Amino acid sequence: MDDRLIDREREREELSGFLAEALSGRGALLLLAGEAGVGKTTLARAAMDEIGLEPLEGFGIQDGTAPYGPIVQVLRHLDWDGEALRGRTLRARLAPLLPELGARRAAANGGDLLEAVGAALAAAAAVRPVAVFLDDLQWADGATLDALPSLARAVDRAPVALVGAYRSDDVTRVHPIRRTRTELRRAGLLRQLAIEPFDAASAARLLERTIGARVSAALSTAVFDRTDGVPFFVEELGSALSAGGLLVDGASGRELIEGADLPVPDTVRDAVLLRAAGLSADARSALLAASVAGHEFDVELVSAVAEVSDWSEEALRSGLVVDAPAERMAFRHALVREAFAAEVPRRRLAAMHRSVAEHLEAAGGSDRAPDVVVAEHWAHAKEFDRARRAYLHGAEASARVHAYRDAATAARRALDLWPDGADPGARLDALERLGEFAELSGDLGEAVAAWRDVAEARRDEADPERLGRVRRRLAAALELQGRWEEGLAWREAAAAAFDEAGSPAEAVEERVAAAAHLRSAARFRPALALLERALQDARRCGRIDQECRVLGHEGNVRARMGDGVAGVERVRLGLSMALQHNLIGPAAEIYQRLADSLEHAGDYAAARETYDEAFGFCETNAAASTAQLCLACLTVVLRQLGDWDRAATLCRDVIASDDAASHARAVATGTLGFVLGARGQLRRARPLLVESSSLARGIELAAMELLSEWGLALVDDLGGNADAAAGRCRAVLRRWRQTEERHYVIGPLRWAVTFLAESGDADGMRACVTALAQIATDSPLPDAMSALSHALGETALADGDPDQAAVQFAQALDLLRPVGPSFERMQTERRAAAALLSAERTQEAVSRLVSAHRIARRLGARPFSQRLAERLSGLGEAAERRLSPRAVAQLRQGGLTRRELDVVRLVAVGRTNREIGQELFLSPRTVEMHVQNILAKLDCRSRADASRRASELGLLRVG
Repeated sequence: MDDRLIDREREREELSGFLAEALSGRGALLLLAGEAGVGKTTLARAAMDEIGLEPLEGFGIQDGTAPYGPIVQVLRHLDWDGEALRGRTLRARLAPLLPELGARRAAANGGDLLEAVGAALAAAAAVRPVAVFLDDLQWADGATLDALPSLARAVDRAPVALVGAYRSDDVTRVHPIRRTRTELRRAGLLRQLAIEPFDAASAARLLERTIGARVSAALSTAVFDRTDGVPFFVEELGSALSAGGLLVDGASGRELIEGADLPVPDTVRDAVLLRAAGLSADARSALLAASVAGHEFDVELVSAVAEVSDWSEEALRSGLVVDAPAERMAFRHALVREAFAAEVPRRRLAAMHRSVAEHLEAAGGSDRAPDVVVAEHWAHAKEFDRARRAYLHGAEASARVHAYRDAATAARRALDLWPDGADPGARLDALERLGEFAELSGDLGEAVAAWRDVAEARRDEADPERLGRVRRRLAAALELQGRWEEGLAWREAAAAAFDEAGSPAEAVEERVAAAAHLRSAARFRPALALLERALQDARRCGRIDQECRVLGHEGNVRARMGDGVAGVERVRLGLSMALQHNLIGPAAEIYQRLADSLEHAGDYAAARETYDEAFGFCETNAAASTAQLCLACLTVVLRQLGDWDRAATLCRDVIASDDAASHARAVATGTLGFVLGARGQLRRARPLLVESSSLARGIELAAMELLSEWGLALVDDLGGNADAAAGRCRAVLRRWRQTEERHYVIGPLRWAVTFLAESGDADGMRACVTALAQIATDSPLPDAMSALSHALGETALADGDPDQAAVQFAQALDLLRPVGPSFERMQTERRAAAALLSAERTQEAVSRLVSAHRIARRLGARPFSQRLAERLSGLGEAAERRLSPRAVAQLRQGGLTRRELDVVRLVAVGRTNREIGQELFLSPRTVEMHVQNILAKLDCRSRADASRRASELGLLRVG
């Protein structure tokens, strides 16, 4: 073990294990956390040195750095003249961070920069393993902290070890490193090692090694009491005692004087200053100036500020500072710098910062300090105008490399220094930039606050065009926060400003955006009013692209309001115009609107075909996000038509796609959750439905709010929680009343009527019947009329009139004929059977139950097929007699295939996949596929659960 480490065996072993794992080709990130001076840096360097690694080091600086400062320091340690890093492409991509690599150019985006950094490290690691050590991350810039998760992912297959260290005592509740840790944790990439202070025995050993003499128990205790076991303080205190001449010769070697009056320093600062007491006046003056200049400093600059020379060698000999690259020096530890900084006379502090700022600002080329560092010195020098200008320059420099969090910080500091009433126009420009930087960094709260202030301040200016743009940005930020009502109000305010500016095309954009959201929220009448105004403006300014889009939206809204024929015709007109003028973007969007309109018009077959066509069109024309939305919406149609296998497959494709936006993901997770729930896979269904519900509420997608709530009610019912299911039925009714929705709510209300009727909740049932009657009146399409007939059948059955109930259920089934074997048809067949049984028409009832059972089997809705089979059995009818031999076999096997049955029987006796494969002549991979199918079909988490469930179902018996 490295002789610099004392009693760190556990920490060293864990760090060494991490390094070995990372450098074997599984790159990773480890964070070392501990209070100042606890030995994080010493541990990291010693562990790397022990296995022959020279780490590439970068560090955060308390006074600030340029964006990605520590990462840039690391990159500059790489061999850019070597074969591995000589490629032009990589050098060009990193030129925004390293101007010396070539002409500076704007980075395509922040992701491209980080990808290039990861590629550079991986390329260097192809020659020899790479260890990166980022120290003092508590002072790192926001861009560096934001980059850590991306870098950890970028090197996960390369022999690269990333080690970071930060002071845990400096990490407040709002410190940005907490955000970094959270993201790492969510990605499964967080590995952290806490470094604790020494106990009394270890502190005594370190003190003896520092002094080079035995230490008495009394002094050891006094030192431990002063230092709390912090290694750096122990070393500094020991060095200070030695430097102070407190060692004498003893009978048994060099020992320290014992006694109550021994002057043991109380703090690190005292220890450092005691150690520095022997320095010359020039060296002390230089180190005081250096503490103002920064942790790492230029020797010539410090000499100029302190007005001294020939001090550097003496300072190096003292051990208080160390050499750094490019004729620079650095304090041995940040605590050393803090000790000297606290000694700078207050009357001289501003002058020293002014001198440092002047020298830094005068430096040219790559030696010039970052603007934010210069700005900090101007601010400390009370030169607020110059500080403000430097901060604004720094903000723009950060933005150029997409370090928007740092850009926002610099802009905010500039604004904090702005004098009241000074140059209000420039201040508003800066405030507007702050809003942009904040939004791009994800700080929507600050973005909203900034843009709101700008919008209010620009209201009286004679520039309505600019006012409209600010209001547009404010609206978008509010919408991203889910504050839709405020966002819509500001969209209309933006449109009004554009109207005043004589920019109708800009006003159209705002009104269409607002109408699109109102459509999703099922608020159709205000959406239609906005679209009618937008259509007039689009035609007035001759914007064919906008006219096409508005026609598509307007037709879709009309279809959703129940005017299917006129709505579809309107959408087709918009699509035709878009295709005629080769407007690919609008055409892709309108294609999706056409399919949606056909669905709302009740033409499911045409909707299915059109969604497929729309997806192909979007794929061909690189409209990836719209393509995923088309697939997601298609799954809803497929669920309605009973094609659940394809629906589930497409849902999984959408969920796995990086191009799926929130709308598409909400639809796909909700539809898949419903299908899995109806198939009895409750454990898998619930998280999907919860995710869909959360997404839908966040974006006010009313359709999926209703459909996901229905899915959760179904899961609750099948799971035996009838009270929860009833509560969800009431929630569906409440949410529907807040909207103008007339299509997607039909299925949930139809199911709720039956569930509440069977639960004995007559009031709840009749409330749902009333809702369905209103929908059928407003939109008398087959779906709505069928649901109303079904609901009236439940009412008649509850009123003791089974013959009338049977008539209503039969009418409901006739209206469903074009849809085919759907979930709704299965439910109505089952309830028709209940009415016929009450009317003592048993054979007709059996026929209905058999039909329902056949649909349930086709859907794979195992809980329903089992219940229907049991109901038939209770009537003396075996469902098997009406089914094919294969269907009978699968029914008896709990839905498992013959091969899956063979596999589950071997799983139940404890066989491994390899053993099962050998016995059944299958590959282990094929066995694993069968096991996963078994777990899904039996809704089990583990092989043990599947074995128990198979036993309960009697599937383990042979013969």
